[in-house]
Amino acid sequence: DAGGIELVVAALQAHPQVADVQQECVWAMASVCAGTDAAALARKQRAAAAGAIEAVAAAMQAHLQVAGVQEQGCGALRNVCAGDDAAGRARSQRAADAGAIEAIVAALQAHLQDAGVQQDGCGAMGYV
Repeated sequence: DAGGIELVVAALQAHPQVADVQQECVWAMASVCAGTDAAALARKQRAAAAGAIEAVAAAMQAHLQVAGVQEQGCGALRNVCAGDDAAGRARSQRAADAGAIEAIVAALQAHLQDAGVQQDGCGAMGYV
C-alpha cells in the first residue's frame, strides 16, 4: 500500500475551492472504496479513519452546482459507507454526523435533471 487513500484526503483538504481537484478526488475515493471483499472493507475503514467521509461531504457542500462533484461525491459516500456490519454502521453514523445526508439531499435537489446525480444520490442515501 502506497498511502493513496490518505493522499486523496490530503488533496481534498489542500484544495477545497478547486472544483476539478475535488471532482477527481471524490471519484478516486469512490473507485478505491468499491467492493465488498475483505480488502475493500479494509480500504473503507482506512478511508474513514483518514477523514474521507468529512472531506467528501465538505467537497459536496462547497461545490453544490458542479454536477460531477455531486455525482462522484455521492458515489464515494455510498462506497465508503457500504456495509451492514458494525463498522459499516459506524461509518454511516459518521457520515450523518458530517452532514452527508444534507449534502446528498442538496445534490438531488440541485440536479433534478441529471440522471447520474440522481442515481448515485439515491444509492448513497441507502447507506448513509
